Amino acid sequence: MELPIEKVTSSEVSKRFGFYYDEAMTHPIGIERNGATRVVMLPASEYERLARLDHIAVTPEELSDEATRSLRTATARPEAVALNELMD
Repeated sequence: MELPIEKVTSSEVSKRFGFYYDEAMTHPIGIERNGATRVVMLPASEYERLARLDHIAVTPEELSDEATRSLRTATARPEAVALNELMD
C-alpha cells in the first residue's frame, strides 16, 4: 500500500516549518530539493513502527502470494551476478 505524500520544496518548508511540522503529524510530507523528494517528515511513532518492521522475520509460509511470486521471478542485476566469480 502506497501512502500519498504531500510534496513541498525545501525552501517552502524553511519558510513555514511550524506549519509543515504540524501537518506531518497527520500525513507524510515529502521535502523536495532540485525536483526530487529527498526527505520525508512523519511522526516519530510512525518512524519507530517502520524501523521495528525492518527486523521482523517470517517463514516462507507466511509470505503473501504476491511476495512469493516476486521472489520466484526476481533476477539479479548484472553487477551482482559478476560477484559470483569471487566465490570460485
